[in-house]
Amino acid sequence: MKIVLLEDERVADLYTLVFLRAAFDLRCGIFTLREKIEKKFPNCTVYLETRDELDGVTAERYGGERVNSHEAVRPDDDVLLVNAAAILTGEPAVYSEMEKVGVSEDGRFVWAYLGRETVERLDTPASIGLAQKALEELASEVVDDILIRYPWDLIRHNAEQITADFRRHYTPATRSKPLQGAAMIGPEKNLYIGEGVELQPHTWIDCREEPVILSDGVTVSAHTSIHGPAFIGADTQLFEARVREGCSIGPVCRVGGEVAESIIHGNTNKYHTGFLGHAYVCEWVNIGGLTANSDLKNDYGTVKVKVGGEMIDTGEVFVGSFIGDHTKTSIGTMLNTGSVIGIMCNLVGGSGVLPKYIPSFAWYLQGRISKGLGLGYALETARKAMGRRDVEMSEAMEDLIRHTEELTHEEKLALVKRDRKRMR
Repeated sequence: MKIVLLEDERVADLYTLVFLRAAFDLRCGIFTLREKIEKKFPNCTVYLETRDELDGVTAERYGGERVNSHEAVRPDDDVLLVNAAAILTGEPAVYSEMEKVGVSEDGRFVWAYLGRETVERLDTPASIGLAQKALEELASEVVDDILIRYPWDLIRHNAEQITADFRRHYTPATRSKPLQGAAMIGPEKNLYIGEGVELQPHTWIDCREEPVILSDGVTVSAHTSIHGPAFIGADTQLFEARVREGCSIGPVCRVGGEVAESIIHGNTNKYHTGFLGHAYVCEWVNIGGLTANSDLKNDYGTVKVKVGGEMIDTGEVFVGSFIGDHTKTSIGTMLNTGSVIGIMCNLVGGSGVLPKYIPSFAWYLQGRISKGLGLGYALETARKAMGRRDVEMSEAMEDLIRHTEELTHEEKLALVKRDRKRMR
């Protein structure tokens, strides 16, 4: 059986998180959505179908032969089509028992299992087209699998997914000897400590009810506390941090202050004091000291978030911030409940709580949105930040960033003009 992960027409609902990555590269729990599929079906080849602008960066990561390949839907094998924003929660055998199309309660495509004869009969070169034909011609059934529709869904499911991923794929182990003075409470079955982990004295790990995973190369400084469920990715450093339940951090992050129910995707700095709650932070973000986000309204009402130009009621009481790649915040930046911040933004605090929506490539300075210093400056800053960790920006990634700037340019200009008029 071959597996194809495909992005559907609603993937834009996951902006700002998916400007520079496919939906299957979002993290929920210990693993990305792609990694979950590959671990569930270890003996199957997994193909990846993405938006055209992501071809280059996705091919760099996983090999060109797997990305938008016509081999994926050739009628030489049975095919399991999976929405790139789906988490399959059943046992592996469930997904190949019989030809079937699994849909959400509102009829949105989640997955489909097709025999090779059906693949040949439906005859389409693209997986998204094959999925559409399968929806039209085959019996469909509402399934219980998770579909990540909006950014806050990743946060809502993160704690349970940390536990589920741990139970399925980890053997409790302690491979690094903790230093004397580090305190851990809870059963050993809920704790994983990888190779080369440094646990300094006066650290506290609470895995009484849910697991804590410290991946290889993690450093936990003195006076840090970690409450399960929590996943700390490889080579991440925690500096007097208070990591509350439901957090996935890393790999290769530097984190201090208080973090709760949040996902910090990777290569991000939050070194200093400040609160981050119910948030998703993309890669190469730098969060300045005393930056904090609100994740609860004063009236305890449900939080609205801007998606596709409209304010959507999340139905959730706790919603923090969604911060795009390469964005920077200054000291003392205050983010509102349910904020969406684009990629490559520069946010300068000190002028009160920021607007709930900042478009990509914008600066927020002196109480208004501005154009900043241009794309060239943003790219150079990104290269410097990546170079500090010996990572070079590829040509494919630069092309994708330039494409995203074109995609979001008019929206940014409209908000800049609005704020200029408001400030007169």
